[in-house]
Amino acid sequence: MINLNRKIGFFSLRVWGLILNFIGNALAIYGAIGFISDGSRFPVLIIGLVLTVSCIVILAKP
Repeated sequence: MINLNRKIGFFSLRVWGLILNFIGNALAIYGAIGFISDGSRFPVLIIGLVLTVSCIVILAKP
């Protein structure tokens, strides 16, 4: 199991995971806007969704 309370730099792994989740959310929203408006940015949407779901699954450990 991953110890999410281990510190790397100034923050713990849990905080770094939340920052990565924020980036994944931003990518998913950016990709969704492009996909809805003109059908482009589908790969960005998929990468953002995979990153967001991965962070949620990993960080859901109590």
